[in-house]
Amino acid sequence: MYPPSSSTGSASPWQTETMAASEDDDLHAEVRHLRARLEELLERAHANEATQRRLQTVELDMLRRYPLVDLLRALILDYPEQLGLQGAALHVCPPQPEVSALGVSGDLPSGVYLAEVVPPEDIHLGTLEAESPDWFPHQASPGSLALLPLHAGGQYLGIYALAGEAGRFQPNQGTAFLQRLAAMVATSLDNAINHARLEEMALSDPLTGLDNRRSLERRLGEAVARSRRQARDLACLLLDIDYFKAINDRHGHPAGDRVLVEVAEALASAVRGGDALARYGGEEFAVLMEVEGAEAAEAAAERMRMAVSTVTSPDGDALTASVGLALLDPAEEGEALVERADAALYQAKAAGRDRVEAAD
Repeated sequence: MYPPSSSTGSASPWQTETMAASEDDDLHAEVRHLRARLEELLERAHANEATQRRLQTVELDMLRRYPLVDLLRALILDYPEQLGLQGAALHVCPPQPEVSALGVSGDLPSGVYLAEVVPPEDIHLGTLEAESPDWFPHQASPGSLALLPLHAGGQYLGIYALAGEAGRFQPNQGTAFLQRLAAMVATSLDNAINHARLEEMALSDPLTGLDNRRSLERRLGEAVARSRRQARDLACLLLDIDYFKAINDRHGHPAGDRVLVEVAEALASAVRGGDALARYGGEEFAVLMEVEGAEAAEAAAERMRMAVSTVTSPDGDALTASVGLALLDPAEEGEALVERADAALYQAKAAGRDRVEAAD
């Protein structure tokens, strides 16, 4: 039997309690929803805070990354892992000479590519489309990707492609974090390229384009260590153009400079790919090369001397050169090797020039 209703139309006590209970349930449900929403926001805030900390760590490391090859390796291997990504690729475009040089030497990290690519106008988020370039030739196609155009100093440097799991990068998500990362990558890459360019200038002879004395001295220790490790003979050749001062005195320094350039080109065509050729100073050139015994070293020295004879002086006469040769002794350091080659060069000049003399 139901409780009687009031004749005035007001709710009965039972109805009032039912309505209050319903309102309580709605209130509790709303509180639970708000609490879940708050927890979601807090979790997202903590995740964003952790991401910002990781990004700051990456940024600080980028600023300290030299030489260029170390930065490139970090962009491909270290930073994606620190940022919780599946991987990354760097497409340098247009190819920078300093990066191309790493490809020639075999030091270019896997994941760095030199190619002409069409840059997106802005950061692109989404999936790898069938008609799009293969941004990750060195790894499996990612579930999602982010393409970050790199600009520094008004110059386009290329694309930094990030690989993420499915749903990590979506077209409608915010890009503030990625814009900051792109700016830092571009600035760091530009700085590292400029640093490599300046270092190359410091190690190159501006007239001939060959390595300079400082560069050869840096390579000397490596050559000595490699020679001992591989049990191969290391030869040092010091070559001096005979009577070069007379060319400068008679025809002027511009003519002398042209002769030096031509001699450098002739010597460069006579050395092998693994030999180290440098302008050692003035009209003197140096070569470090691995050989198989004294006879091979003397033959190489004669080849250098003959290469110089293909160059003519401003008077039309064939040039001549004196060459000093030394082979690395088992207990000898690189500096002593060069000193003995220099002493042999002095002997060649004292013996009448246009000859090769080997150190004892």
